[in-house]
Amino acid sequence: MRHLPAVALREAMHTMRTALFPLHRLSPLPPAGQRPVPHVVLVHGFLAHPDMMRPLARHLLSEGWPHVERFSYPSVGLDLPTIVARLAAVVERQGAPVDLVGHSLGAVVCRAFLKAYGGAPLVRRFVSLGGPHHGTALYRFVPGALRPVFDPEGPWVQRLAEGPEPVPTTVVRARWDHQVLPPIRARIAEAVEHELPGTGHNGLLWSREAHKLVARTLAAP
Repeated sequence: MRHLPAVALREAMHTMRTALFPLHRLSPLPPAGQRPVPHVVLVHGFLAHPDMMRPLARHLLSEGWPHVERFSYPSVGLDLPTIVARLAAVVERQGAPVDLVGHSLGAVVCRAFLKAYGGAPLVRRFVSLGGPHHGTALYRFVPGALRPVFDPEGPWVQRLAEGPEPVPTTVVRARWDHQVLPPIRARIAEAVEHELPGTGHNGLLWSREAHKLVARTLAAP
């Protein structure tokens, strides 16, 4: 608990940096690399924007990834099946198996897509960054059609927990996640898990350790 004030300060800074996502466009992303790995599709979270995934995209491109796409969707006004259908169109457009990485609600979107469409031949691997797979105590503050997705007792938590995970799955979660409450609700039973002790929910978007874990996971045979 003695580390909590420092974590809270870092999370506040990361949240502020994330909120300034339009400024990130002033710094061009690195050119695509030649690494023989699948394309990656990054999926942002609730009330977020694809440019919030730009730090992770920058890291992957700088490490040689040939193609990193940031999936965009409005997270207010659409229900989960509609968002999943839009993601399916993006994945199918790639023309080859992809790796999925989702942050927060984006991780739940990826998992719902996998449960609905299966893994191969569309998807090879999935990494969840702070996804509320078992809901969150804050679900009452979520407006609109997505509230049931965040409800720990809602239908989506139970539905997505049914059956095995369709592809190899890795969870990267923050020990002090203030949006997935309690933080253990970011777990997936069958997944390989990495807990980052000094990081918060939005900090996962900026954490070099999280970026390295994602890259190492996606590069594994």
